[in-house]
Amino acid sequence: MRNYQKKKGNPYLLPHNLYMRTLYIIKDYDRMRDEYQNILHGSPPPNIITGKDIHGNEVGEFGGRGSGTSNPAQDKALNLAMVSDELHAVEQAIRMIPEEYRQGVFQNIRYGTPYPEVAHYNTWRNWKRKFIWGVAQRLHFI
Repeated sequence: MRNYQKKKGNPYLLPHNLYMRTLYIIKDYDRMRDEYQNILHGSPPPNIITGKDIHGNEVGEFGGRGSGTSNPAQDKALNLAMVSDELHAVEQAIRMIPEEYRQGVFQNIRYGTPYPEVAHYNTWRNWKRKFIWGVAQRLHFI
């Protein structure tokens, strides 16, 4: 029951699917951060060589019919915006947790590491709940 939510007396209770969705966004933080950097500093995809087949249809590199409406800059901007929104939601939510609990809560969610023994388990669990709720709220899930 690693991802258990207390059902009674929990003001931060989320529907199960929403809770899991938010958890996996937090767990995916490192990959999203790398993807963000790759999108920012990456080069555009190579141009597809097009031509005409024997019937006069446009044919791309993989033999499909091309409409010629691809816009790599727009696709890059949309991907950057989506990844950026998720990264900022996680980063803003972690800032609402006191400094001494941030690292422990963040590491526990992302890697499953045990909480440090500087505070009671219930304290860690409460901050974890607030953090997950904050991410869901900033992503407009609730």
